[in-house]
Amino acid sequence: MEPITVTELSQQLKRAIEAPFSNVAVTGELGNFRGQHHSGHVYCNLKDSGAQIRLIIWRGTFERLRFELKDGLEVTIVGKLDVYARRGEYSLVATSVEPRGIGGLQLAFQQMYDRLEAEGLFGDDHKVALPSYPQRIALITSPTGAAVHDIVTTARRRNRLVELLVYPVKVQGDGAAESIARAIRRLNALNDTLGIDVIIVGRGGGSLEDLWAFNEEPVARAIFDSDIPIVSAVGHEVDTTIADLVADLRAPTPTAAAEMVIPELAQMAELAQEYQLRLTRGLRHTAELWKERLGNLQSRLQSQGPLNQLRREQQRLDYLWEGLQGAMKHRMKAGKEQVGSMGMRLNALSPLAVLQRGYSITRNEKGEVIKKASDVKVGDLIVSKLMAGEIESQVTNSKLS
Repeated sequence: MEPITVTELSQQLKRAIEAPFSNVAVTGELGNFRGQHHSGHVYCNLKDSGAQIRLIIWRGTFERLRFELKDGLEVTIVGKLDVYARRGEYSLVATSVEPRGIGGLQLAFQQMYDRLEAEGLFGDDHKVALPSYPQRIALITSPTGAAVHDIVTTARRRNRLVELLVYPVKVQGDGAAESIARAIRRLNALNDTLGIDVIIVGRGGGSLEDLWAFNEEPVARAIFDSDIPIVSAVGHEVDTTIADLVADLRAPTPTAAAEMVIPELAQMAELAQEYQLRLTRGLRHTAELWKERLGNLQSRLQSQGPLNQLRREQQRLDYLWEGLQGAMKHRMKAGKEQVGSMGMRLNALSPLAVLQRGYSITRNEKGEVIKKASDVKVGDLIVSKLMAGEIESQVTNSKLS
């Protein structure tokens, strides 16, 4: 037997292995998943309880996947065996990857749902109420699809006064999600000028693949960040998308969205008439109340007018004058009694009263009262004051008793 080289053996093995396994479907569990290599390719393992094989997912294949890969995920790989002769290694190169037991889109939807729900994007606390009477509504949809036709037709039937602004976008295929998200953000940025009351985002029915743009994260976050209320109207009533869950209001169809957002002009007219009647009744009632209040105020004003006030003040002055006169009479009587009593007391203490009892008062030449004999000497002239008249005398002798 002629010997061959290692290279020749490896080449023969490569041809022998690759040809029979150029298109094979293999099921297993992902392991050692580390995400994308810097090249964009993915290198991991596909394994089961008895063996494992190296798995390669080229960049183009990986970026077409809708769902996320992770360790432990059971998948079905369609691909081919590739032998790397230089190292004597073989790998399974994937041309498609599908999760086992569920479609790739269903898994992608569930993964997206779980992540966004954990972040609170579906919560009612961020949803806002739609205006009751919008004047301008923006439609983000395909300009040629059934959705825009249904919405415009319904709007014209219900209320021609409402203005519709169509923002054309892709609603299916590559770049559709980015186109929808960009439109939402653009309308919000320009709304100070545009004055949009509500945005309707949607499209007509289709398969899960057709509606997939409304399940992607850029659209969900643009709806969540919108300051303008958003109604999601995607597909038919049985279809539920991520956009439906994030939006402020979910409409089962585009036609239903128009009916939910746009009030009927006839109903508005009836409502306006009812409000007018209520306003008229209210104004009449208010007028009667104010008339009654005015009457009360006039009565109060008359009772508190200058003449009435002057009359009351005159009565008050008369009352005070009577009180003052009474007080003065009482004070005068008390004063007279007090003066009489004091006069009697003064009269009792008066020297004249003493003289009337037979006594006299003697003074020297200076008019000083002589109280004892030593106050005078022989030869002094003295004057004695009697009850009636005076007596002048000259001292001839003085004795102290």
